Amino acid sequence: MENFRIVEKTGKETGRTVVIMAGVHGNEICGINAFEKLLPELKLDKGKAIFIYANLEAIKQKKRFVECNLNRCFLKKQPDEVKNTLEGKTAVQIMKILDSADILLDIHASNSVDSVPFVIGEEITWKFAKVMPVKIVSFNWDEFEEGATDAYMNNLGKIGLCVECGYVNDPKGQERAETAILNFLKKAELLKGKVKETKDQKFFKITSLYKNKYGPFKKVNDFADFGYLNEKTLIGHDGDKEVFAEKEYNIIFVRDRQDLGQECFVLAKEQN
Repeated sequence: MENFRIVEKTGKETGRTVVIMAGVHGNEICGINAFEKLLPELKLDKGKAIFIYANLEAIKQKKRFVECNLNRCFLKKQPDEVKNTLEGKTAVQIMKILDSADILLDIHASNSVDSVPFVIGEEITWKFAKVMPVKIVSFNWDEFEEGATDAYMNNLGKIGLCVECGYVNDPKGQERAETAILNFLKKAELLKGKVKETKDQKFFKITSLYKNKYGPFKKVNDFADFGYLNEKTLIGHDGDKEVFAEKEYNIIFVRDRQDLGQECFVLAKEQN
């Protein structure tokens, strides 16, 4: 049985083929709820939109993932520890759908209580990022996080962006997801209508990803996503080793980790 479900919508006129995904992380339900609200009445003017409920078992269990992080599995050559997992097999099937698409929008939410909504996307995506209901656009993730949905599309020379809709339990997350979907479809010219651009967006370049090397990682604070760090700010402990910010940075996705080699936090620098 497939671990994903698709709903297709087709317009009367020819146009682009786009994919909109939700549930890549099963506990991030804002996109799933947005699908449930929008899809029954949605009618396209052009092209085709493929809506993917991406990780049904994780959604059912209300977990981020079952065996491994699906958003690190979108690789043409998966490592052995990935390809035989539920998520690895799911990614292989979904990649066949992405191969036929022109543009991807992947909808997520953050486990950080103080998270702010933001976009993940390289420069080629920024015309779509401008119509997302967010004030922050981040880029250069592909260098540090292989196997993400947007990185997969980028490697195909296509457009892939991810919108983070805020904290997973923020009731406004679904509203942001709905706005992102409708604005995306209008910008891709599948729906008629003008779309308003978000003013005064800030852009952040991802500069590094920290993985623990010495033992369990324990953060010292609940850092807000894109929170500002002064030089020498203590971020956490990697086993017995203190981990500091070496320069002035903004920090994202700080997480406690038990196993070695896990993603503990990401650092970024605002671009002028």
